Parts: sequence; structure tokens; C-alpha cells
Amino acid sequence: DANGRGRWWVMEQQPGPVNWAQWNPSPKDGMVRLWTWEAFAHGAGVVSYFRWRQAPFAQEQMHAGLNTPDNRLDSGGIEAAQVADELGRVPVVPSERSPVALVFDYEARWALEAQPQGADFNALRLAFEWYGALRALALDVDIVSAQAPLEGYALVVVPTLPHLPDGFVARLRDSGAQVVLGPRCGSKVETLSIADGLPPGGLRTLMPIRVRRVESLRPGIAAPVVLGEHRGECIRWREHVELGADSIGEAQFADEFGGPAIVRAGLVRYLAGWFDASTLTEVMQRAAVDAGIEPYALPVGVRIRQRGDLIFLFNYGDEPATLPTEPVEWLIGNDTVSAQ
Repeated sequence: DANGRGRWWVMEQQPGPVNWAQWNPSPKDGMVRLWTWEAFAHGAGVVSYFRWRQAPFAQEQMHAGLNTPDNRLDSGGIEAAQVADELGRVPVVPSERSPVALVFDYEARWALEAQPQGADFNALRLAFEWYGALRALALDVDIVSAQAPLEGYALVVVPTLPHLPDGFVARLRDSGAQVVLGPRCGSKVETLSIADGLPPGGLRTLMPIRVRRVESLRPGIAAPVVLGEHRGECIRWREHVELGADSIGEAQFADEFGGPAIVRAGLVRYLAGWFDASTLTEVMQRAAVDAGIEPYALPVGVRIRQRGDLIFLFNYGDEPATLPTEPVEWLIGNDTVSAQ
């Protein structure tokens, strides 16, 4: 923002069990180090831990600190010290624009909380699933607002954006990027009435379709989706779409209703539903290739972040992961990344 000038801090990194959740498990050994390094890999200027010493009194006495209540160094403190030592071996490299932008809008989240039309339609969860699909393909992602400039990105994904801010459609078009739009994009005006001419409203200049009906799907109900050789499912939310000029169905619903599940028009794809993880990953892989980005299917739980010449590898999985790499200079670790 204007005050932070693009910089950000982690103000209260968890150093051990917290006290405010419904259940408060202890992080596995190594996780405090992993979380700290991942924050720095993504450009954090500071990682600050809550807190220095676990208080032996009052409301938050069960929230862990870097030191135990009797003021002895705890495992979180040991791992924080390890990262502090390791930071001295890694050069400071400024963050650069990622090839992919994910548009996330808090007003969109609030609008869909007001009119969810389905108990489990959660805009934040949808954004997390889209982000996860991109990151599982080794893609670096910038999370940007719906008012942000979009030029310079090769791929722009919009998980959901019911109301389109002024200039948003023009910024999408002028970016020249491959675009993936999610369900309910352009479905509302600012006062939450249905968009003129039905959804996707103002996006119709880029995606000439008509969403004539929507439905929410209760847990246990799924519509089959066929995308080339891929077979997947639509869950939670489905849209019944009519194609317009210059739009084609890239994927189809394979049930008695039929109809397009994914529509393409020029550089733009529209997803007419909430898709399972494998289908979403397949869509993002196709979009990335079309955008000139080379995706790489990472092992389960493994993530990569690149900043200039620095590459960070993280393994949230239960097993060590060995990745094929070009000849590199390892500053910390090696090409086998331990579990957690």
C-alpha cells in the first residue's frame, strides 16, 4: 500500500502451540524454521515472533514463546536462532514481479458472505485452492487487489469477483495476459443486484457468454467434467452457460444437463463451477503453457519460490523429496529436502 511501499512484515509468527484455536497442537520440529524461511523467501522484511517468553499468568499463559515460562530457551527459540545464523549465508535479493497475478478482493468476499447461495461457498477458500494449484506447479504468484495494475503479468487468475471495479475489464484486456476467470465473476452490480444482461456482466466483452442459471451442490453431490483426456468433478457450485460468438467449450459437463464447464474466448478462460483439485491443476497448467510459462508438477507438499538467482525449496510433506535441478551452488542444504 501507499504507506508500506510494497514492504511487509510477519508481526506474530507462531513459535509453538498457541492458545486461541479450538485445538492447539504442537508444531513438528523444524516447522518454525520452515515458516520463517518461507516468509523471507516471499519477501518479508521482518519475522517477529509472538512471543519472547511464555507468560506464566493471565489469559494468554498457554500461548508458547521462544522461551518457556521459567525463561529457558524452547525449541522455537532454537530454530529462530538457527535461521538468524543461516541468513548470514544468503545474499539479500529484492523481490521481483512474479509471472502470475492472483486477484483477491475483500469486497468480493463480503458480497458472497451476504449472498452465498450455498452454505459452503467461501471466497477465501476458493482463492486458497486456486493459489495452491498454481504453487503446486512451481509457479510464483503475486496476490494483487482488483484495483492493481496488471501489465507485465503473463497470467492473471481471478478466482471470483462478483462486482467489477471501474476499469478492471480494460486492465485485464490491456495486460495482454492469459486470463482465467472463476465462477460468479461479473455476476453482480455494486448494490448486489444481478448484473445487466446476466453474468458475466461487463466481462462479456472478453468472455461472450450468458450464465442463465446457477446452482449450489450439497456435499456428496458432484457433476462429472471432461477436459480432453482428463476426468474430473465440479463440486459446491455449478453454472449453466450459453456460448456466444467467438467462445468455445474447452471442457464439458458429462451428465444429463451437459453444457460447457470451461469456456475459452481468445486469451480468456471462464470456469463455470468449483472444480476438484486435479481439474483445477490441469486448467492452470494449460493456462501457464499458453502464457509461455513452464510449469513443473512438484511432489506433494513441496513448494518452490524464486527471487532473482535465489531458489528456495520447502517440503511440507512427510517424506524427503529429491528434485532434479540444474547445476547450482547450494548455500543451505542440498537437492534432497527433508520432511517438514
